[in-house]
Amino acid sequence: MIQTGTTLVFVAPWECSRAVAQLPRTPDDSLVVCFIESVDKGASMPWHRQKLVLILSAMRHFADALIAAGYRVDYRRAPGYADGIAAAALEHHSTRVVATEGREQEMVDALDRAAALLDNVGITLELLPDRGFLATREEFTRWAGKKKELRMEFFYREMRRKHDILMEPDGKPTGGDWNFDAENRKAWPKGKAVPERMTFPPDETTRAIMQRVAGWTGRWGSVDGFSLPVTREDAKAMLERFITERLPEFGPYEDAMQHGHADMLHSVLSAAINVGLLHPREVIAGAEQAYRDGQVSLPSVEGFVRQLLGWREYVRGIYWHLMPDLREANALEAWLPLPLWFWAPDGEAGYGGRPASAPCEMRCLNDTVRAVRDTGRVHHIPRLMVQSNFATLLGVTPAALTRWFWAGFTDGYEWVTLPNVAGMSTWGDGGVMASKPYVASGAYVNRMSNYCGSCRYDVKKKTGADACPFNMLYWDFMARHRERFENHPRMAMMIRNLDRMPAEEVVQIRREASAFRDSLQYDGAAPISAPSPLTPSRA
Repeated sequence: MIQTGTTLVFVAPWECSRAVAQLPRTPDDSLVVCFIESVDKGASMPWHRQKLVLILSAMRHFADALIAAGYRVDYRRAPGYADGIAAAALEHHSTRVVATEGREQEMVDALDRAAALLDNVGITLELLPDRGFLATREEFTRWAGKKKELRMEFFYREMRRKHDILMEPDGKPTGGDWNFDAENRKAWPKGKAVPERMTFPPDETTRAIMQRVAGWTGRWGSVDGFSLPVTREDAKAMLERFITERLPEFGPYEDAMQHGHADMLHSVLSAAINVGLLHPREVIAGAEQAYRDGQVSLPSVEGFVRQLLGWREYVRGIYWHLMPDLREANALEAWLPLPLWFWAPDGEAGYGGRPASAPCEMRCLNDTVRAVRDTGRVHHIPRLMVQSNFATLLGVTPAALTRWFWAGFTDGYEWVTLPNVAGMSTWGDGGVMASKPYVASGAYVNRMSNYCGSCRYDVKKKTGADACPFNMLYWDFMARHRERFENHPRMAMMIRNLDRMPAEEVVQIRREASAFRDSLQYDGAAPISAPSPLTPSRA
């Protein structure tokens, strides 16, 4: 017998547990829970295969759990989300469809199309606020107001006050300071062992999905070695182990990098949080309780909380506040395509059978990009100060770099990668998010890692065949943008240092930087020659 007058609840791919999905506590025969694998979305980018396995397996496991609990579930493949929602609503004779507001622009557009299709047949679509965050979009908009500069630190403080996290009864922050970042910048001690990350062997369901995804063309990376949690139970176990084993020393070493260790002391929970297996509030609560119980130092727990309550909430707010212009942001007028290194660090063919690239000889970049190729992740400092730093200094257009992060990282979605790359990393927004570009010479990488000692390049040299490319590109960047930053409060000192260099040295730096750019192979386009060498006074 066909049930009429049902309510169809569409579960988005980032709502893969009851912690985030908006479902009634108990099953109801008049309710149908709908999961959709969108063919168009799956083919829209060269997605990392491990990212696809994570999302599809988390969806399938959640659907199976709901079926076991007595819910009516419709799990289907469809050309797109709008078509799938409309088709499911008609098949189940629904009079009402409920969905969470789109987390990124493509889903907003898909839900708008779904609403139009449903309206044509007299079915209403109701959108609910996203439960996966602690701040609403409207709350961030009110905070941003007409501010010219939107600094995360001040939004973070507002969130601490609102949610009473690491706060004392007198309204002051625990420990007397809001931010302990200055204490969290230590390099990893030589010879110190890095704790092993908790892994989860794929079960039968995940293995079947891995087999499917392995054969898909136009994607990147391999399914081999997939070991992320795909159920809420496993994600909670991973959180507990992180708090016990890695969080106690996380703070001092959160910026440290080591060859062969993509995660270091980081939690690797962002992929699980962003797919909805964990709610950020419970993750924050677990970390704060560990501090209250005396298990974790304040700098460690504050540094971790700042990443979730501060940065994650902030970049989501920035995304919607600056869309759609953020997609085209390019304040530094960087127009290079992405080097093939980013798809093929070891000289192999890139995704989709692209021509083989010459091997990347920069040890830091090769190691961190290889980690992304093999696992779909590295922690935030390799992302910012190796991969993004290199692309920004080189002159890669923000959109090309954003696409790589979005497609390649298991925790990457447009709402998080676009602000981080186009706003912060490349300074494409001209300073709305970050007061200065996050660029550095090889000295930073040398200070925070063990990469440079075994690299074929010399981190102390700015010119010559064995000079670290970070050094020549850094000073070339300063010369290219001298007029833009000569009076900038945080960049003027570096411009003054540039002006103290002999003119001949600057000319040589710029000539070698240009030759280095032209020596690279690029993704889908010929390299664009850098400006001809100029003296500092004319740069």
